[in-house]
Amino acid sequence: MGSKVKKLKFLIVIILFFCINTFGSERTLYVDNFSNILGNPGKENKLLLFAKRNNFKTLILYQLNKVDKRWSLTDASKNTILADFISKAKTKYSIQNVGASGESATFFTNRIDPYNNTRKNSDEKFDVYNLEYEYWSKNASSDDGYYCENYLRDNNLSCTRAGSFQYFVNNLKELNALSSKNKHNIKIEAYLAYFSKEEMKVINELCDRVIIHAYGKNPKTAINSATKSLKLIMNLNSSIKTSILLSTRMNHMGYWFKHNSLGKSESLLFKEMNGKSINLRKQLNLDGFSYQTYSYLEKAMNYYSYSQN
Repeated sequence: MGSKVKKLKFLIVIILFFCINTFGSERTLYVDNFSNILGNPGKENKLLLFAKRNNFKTLILYQLNKVDKRWSLTDASKNTILADFISKAKTKYSIQNVGASGESATFFTNRIDPYNNTRKNSDEKFDVYNLEYEYWSKNASSDDGYYCENYLRDNNLSCTRAGSFQYFVNNLKELNALSSKNKHNIKIEAYLAYFSKEEMKVINELCDRVIIHAYGKNPKTAINSATKSLKLIMNLNSSIKTSILLSTRMNHMGYWFKHNSLGKSESLLFKEMNGKSINLRKQLNLDGFSYQTYSYLEKAMNYYSYSQN
């Protein structure tokens, strides 16, 4: 009887391990401070080894505007340093996709897409154009807000949520146009926090994947913060890929990750979704979890590893 119980427990552990690793293969890591990582072999390899060990398959790179100032992204004689990093990530560290993040399509049109077109090897190219423009924020609806000053007025759009949403949609359309002209397969995705059903209907037609804000200090509060948004997507009967974004800052889930593994955390996140009155996990085209950002998560997980040993 005892041996049967032990075998059953072992089988359950194997099943849980398989499930966690299956979903873990869909992990996305946002990389902050990238301009200070690129060009430093030690820092590059530290990042990529961290990503490989924790089964991240997609990297989304921030600070590419700063990279462009140091090594022109449109100059094939200078952008090799970025091409070598992307190629190394894909060929030596099991990264499947590398994405560029920006807050306007202009940056992709003038810098990221031309970069891709200077590289002949697909291993050196960006695979994802990630739009991070928070059209719902006060920066959009305020007359002296950052978005209003830098984007909306220049495009003859009102400094309101409606005007900002229109700018967001125009940007997604432009990114889709870039993708359709590119021989390399480019996926379009957007970060979202607060949106309406009508807004999501439009976004649904323009993105391959949406990354949904789920901020909280533990799996329960994180899923609770995202439930309304996830239900809106689910009620559209949409097949759009949906990734749940977790902030790893200390005032969000950073402290949690000092004491819990990614696998355990994701298992609890799935449990929370399964516990809702409507099973979000089964009815969404869930594309795993996204983690923002590398520097915070790496520190938290180092602490966790040290405490376990």
